[in-house]
Amino acid sequence: MFVLKTQAADFHHVHIRADDTFRSASWYAENMAGEQLQVANFHGVRFGRKLMLFAPKERPGPDGSMAPSVLKTSEGTSLDHLGFSFKDFESKLISLQLAGAKVMGSPKPLKSGGNSLIAFVEDPWGQKVAVLSDPEIEGLHHAYIASSQPQKAITWFSESFGGTVEDFNGNQELPSIRYGDFWVVVSESHGEPEPNMFSMIDHLGFHVSDVDKKMSTLKDVNVLKPAQGFYWWQSIPGMPGPKNGFVENSSKVLIEVMQLR
Repeated sequence: MFVLKTQAADFHHVHIRADDTFRSASWYAENMAGEQLQVANFHGVRFGRKLMLFAPKERPGPDGSMAPSVLKTSEGTSLDHLGFSFKDFESKLISLQLAGAKVMGSPKPLKSGGNSLIAFVEDPWGQKVAVLSDPEIEGLHHAYIASSQPQKAITWFSESFGGTVEDFNGNQELPSIRYGDFWVVVSESHGEPEPNMFSMIDHLGFHVSDVDKKMSTLKDVNVLKPAQGFYWWQSIPGMPGPKNGFVENSSKVLIEVMQLR
């Protein structure tokens, strides 16, 4: 197994678009081992230090572009789906069905000859979700990226935000990078995936110590929003506050880079 460790940024959140943000946050909190909370004007779900934040489907893009009138799932985009891990895999599949999820086929081994299983479900709004059992992580487990150049995608995340690069569960066909208790998993796509912006899984967020410096050093990105203050802190003269910026990387994944202190 290839392993490379570098100094990591903190994975902070994944942002979801929804027709009903409170209802969606409630469902994920109740069924995916999370804690529901409010973060500024967002409904959210906390998984330890990780967050899922829910925004209205009509929210403009970070570059000011208008959102499409119809919200589509992220399946088939560059940020295809999220994965969630549970200790009791079989019971969780049953309880998810009772909660309105649809199981998509039979569970399969994570790798050939392995004992760990993975299954896919659709949440009540049609978004594909992976369900697996990882004894080290409960709840939000990974983001799954589709790329025509998987190794290039992993190298970009490693060079941009650090992390531990290794094959996912020993599967060499899934180059991955780990940020504490969260994985970014990359799979080779057939053709070029569509950008994930404006789909249900809108973007990934990373926390850094200096957002201006980080934004200036990121390579192979399209800057959609330069680093600037956000929320109400920016309206208080002389008081420093959080900053964020948005980029789309070469894999067409939307990334928020943020500094909270």
